[in-house]
Amino acid sequence: MTWDPTFFYDTYPRLEPAFAARLEESLGPRDPSVLLQVVRELGLLPDSRVVDVGCGEGAHAVRLATHFGFRVLGIDPVQRHLDLARATRRDLVPDIASRLAFERGTATHVPAADATLDLVWCRDVMVHVERPDDAFAEFARVLRPGGHVVAFQAVATDLLGADEAGWLFDVMGVVPTSADPRVIDDAIARSGLEVVATIDLSTEWGEWSQEQDGDGGRALLHLARLLRDPGRYRAEFGDAAYEVMLGDCRWQVYRTMGKLGARIDVLRRR
Repeated sequence: MTWDPTFFYDTYPRLEPAFAARLEESLGPRDPSVLLQVVRELGLLPDSRVVDVGCGEGAHAVRLATHFGFRVLGIDPVQRHLDLARATRRDLVPDIASRLAFERGTATHVPAADATLDLVWCRDVMVHVERPDDAFAEFARVLRPGGHVVAFQAVATDLLGADEAGWLFDVMGVVPTSADPRVIDDAIARSGLEVVATIDLSTEWGEWSQEQDGDGGRALLHLARLLRDPGRYRAEFGDAAYEVMLGDCRWQVYRTMGKLGARIDVLRRR
C-alpha cells in the first residue's frame, strides 16, 4: 500500500474508533487445555499406559493420571526435573501417586519395550531434538498397534527473520531444522505413523495468555527494559541469565505476534 495522506489524515481517523473497538473483541483462542481435549477424544480407557516425553517437573503427567486414570511414565534427561517430579508424586493421594513413575529418558530413547504403550504425549520437546526422524521412529516402536501420539511444538513461521531465528534458537536450545514444519512433516511420514490430525494453533495460545493475565504484554515490557539497560541486569544476574531471560521474553512476544507458530500432531500407529 502506498501512503495516501487523504486516507491517513481524513478517512482513517473516522474508522479508527470502530476498528479499535472491534479489535477488543476476542477471536476465541483455544487454550492449552485443548491438548487434554484431544486426548479425551481418543477414547482411551483408564489404566492405559502412557509416556510423557520431556515430562519436566511432572505437571502434565499428573494431569494425565488425574483426568483420565492413565498409568503414566514421565521421562526427562534432566535430573533436577526428575527430582522435583518425584517430590510432587510423594505429595499426591495414593491412588494418583501409584499411577505415576519418573525415569531418565529422551525422545529418542524411551525406556519402554516394543509395542507396550497406548499413548505418547510429547509437549514442547521436538524443537530440542537433533533428529526428529529418530524420535518419531522411537514413538512408533513403543506404541501398540492403534496407539497414538499427541505432540505439541512451536514452529518457525515466514515472519521470523533469519537473524532473529539464529540468535533466539541458539539461546533457547532449539535445533533450527526441528522448528521447520516441513522437517517435522517429513519425519512423521518416514516414521510410518498415520496422521490423524494436524491442528494449527497459530497465535492462539499467545492471544489466550494475553487475554487471561496479560503475559504477552508483560513480556514485551520486560523485553524493552532488557534492551534499554542491559548493563543493569547483566551486572546483577550475569551474562548467561540475561541472555536466557532476553530469549524467553522474545519467545513470548514472537509467539503472540506470529513469528512463532504452534501445532498439535495427532498420530496413530497402524
